[in-house]
Amino acid sequence: MRAWKAILAGAVAIAAQIPSAAEAEVQSKPAEDPITGNDPAFMKVFGEQYDKTFAEGAVPAKYKELAGAVLSVALKCEGCLKYHVKMAIQHGATRAEIVEMLRVALIAGGSAGIPTMRAAYQVMDDAGLK
Repeated sequence: MRAWKAILAGAVAIAAQIPSAAEAEVQSKPAEDPITGNDPAFMKVFGEQYDKTFAEGAVPAKYKELAGAVLSVALKCEGCLKYHVKMAIQHGATRAEIVEMLRVALIAGGSAGIPTMRAAYQVMDDAGLK
């Protein structure tokens, strides 16, 4: 009988460590961006301006995204490059257009951008862009 009580007590202790569904949901939510968390008013305005800047206008959105890709390579921001290449594809950019702009980026930014530039090819391959 004592052995069963010990087993039961151990099982209860283990069960107490398992998060409830509500706790698991909270734990699975991504952490809030520290910039947005500390300066939400500014980031709201920044986000609105960003959206307006990259929207269709006198310069089509596709070309704005391709320009963003060029700057991303020059600044060596792989995450930025992936985003701008995905957005350029969504706006109808072809592989040939993206590759040509990556060449511009490499000439403008120098060979130090090569490691960053590689990410664009993976995005194009993942998107099935031939």
